[in-house]
Amino acid sequence: QTTMVDMTSADGSTDRVGGNGIIMDGSDETIVAHNLLGSCEYAGVRTRTIEERVVEGRGGTARWNQLLNNIFYKCSKSIEFSNPSNKADGNLYAKRETIDQGHGLNWISTPEVLRLDLPAWQKYFGFDTKGAYGDLKINVDIDSLTMTWSLSGEVSDVETGDHFYHDFHGKAVSKLRKPGPFAQIPGTQEAISIDPRAGH
Repeated sequence: QTTMVDMTSADGSTDRVGGNGIIMDGSDETIVAHNLLGSCEYAGVRTRTIEERVVEGRGGTARWNQLLNNIFYKCSKSIEFSNPSNKADGNLYAKRETIDQGHGLNWISTPEVLRLDLPAWQKYFGFDTKGAYGDLKINVDIDSLTMTWSLSGEVSDVETGDHFYHDFHGKAVSKLRKPGPFAQIPGTQEAISIDPRAGH
């Protein structure tokens, strides 16, 4: 359900493009919802077609996946879909990342490579009609398993599915909730625990 990813590639990695937050190799109909993905050298979420992985008589097509109500920050690419036969909606994108040499843009890699900001993502493909940019400030301390964060301005609630009526800390939430893994996003800098063992 709700997870947190803060990842970069390790020194000496054979993957020259750097780290991905979540990668789906040939997967169809996967739902990735209410995550916080950041500090990814490549993509926050990436899909890849794997034609040689044959299941039920066909290769992995990477279609009909859904990316819903996630938060993306400090990713070279927020989302990379290998084709447009997928869905994204309700995602929140860190505003600053969109103005630094294209960082934070969403990509579609086939049939042609497209680099899209949120308005183009919405206009040409109908993705993220309920998505938004936000002025997010996030600092993760891996040693203490805490995160200090805030969001300037208001972000609308998004509609969630039955499996996401509790947040990362186990707090009950309603059908309308904020994007990301937490019930609320603070307006001023606030430190919270991101220890997955706490409160469960």
